[in-house]
Amino acid sequence: MLGPHQRIRVPIAGYEMLFVVEENHGGCVHACSVADIARVLENLPRTDWEDLAAIVLRQPTRKARLLSPVWGRFAYSADLGLRRRSSFCTGPMVFIEAVDPTRPIEWSGALGPDGQAELARLAEDGHEVEQAGSRWIVSPSLEAVRATQLYRTLPHEIGHHVDWLEKVARAPADSPDDWDARAAAFFARPREEREAFAHRYADAANERLRRFGLVPFAPLA
Repeated sequence: MLGPHQRIRVPIAGYEMLFVVEENHGGCVHACSVADIARVLENLPRTDWEDLAAIVLRQPTRKARLLSPVWGRFAYSADLGLRRRSSFCTGPMVFIEAVDPTRPIEWSGALGPDGQAELARLAEDGHEVEQAGSRWIVSPSLEAVRATQLYRTLPHEIGHHVDWLEKVARAPADSPDDWDARAAAFFARPREEREAFAHRYADAANERLRRFGLVPFAPLA
């Protein structure tokens, strides 16, 4: 269920996208503005994101921030609504999480190749990364969080959507039953395989945007 929020419809590349922006609390802020996200979307293929029902700038609960902090996530099917009220939006959505930029994040010191690669990405985005005993400590800043969420997390989550579109929603079908079979096969794939697809999409998008000088850019109001 959503807390107090704003709903904003923004025209992007001839398409109107719904943004849902929750109010912040607990020292958290939205590092990316709606205008920031719209700027990135307008420079990605519209067919990769126009089927999204909404982009949600989410305020995580205190428990979520402590136990499972994330930069963002993709929901293949989400249902937005208020307590005791019916939903106002359903479908695939990208969630970008509010963060407390003053709160360090602890990582296990025993990282595999994927974890090490992610630490390297965070350092490249401007986070301070240091080892303390058996743990890695990531000290963020508002600028570093914005870079991570805008240039990496957002394209990554859209990559999950593109993966679904290619393999299920837009794949050719000989019969209506094919959709259910494709969906079952999609979710039967290892999580690592789906994450690898999203990483490849994000890396390619980021490299293309940087090559043409479209990112990075100064924060937009």
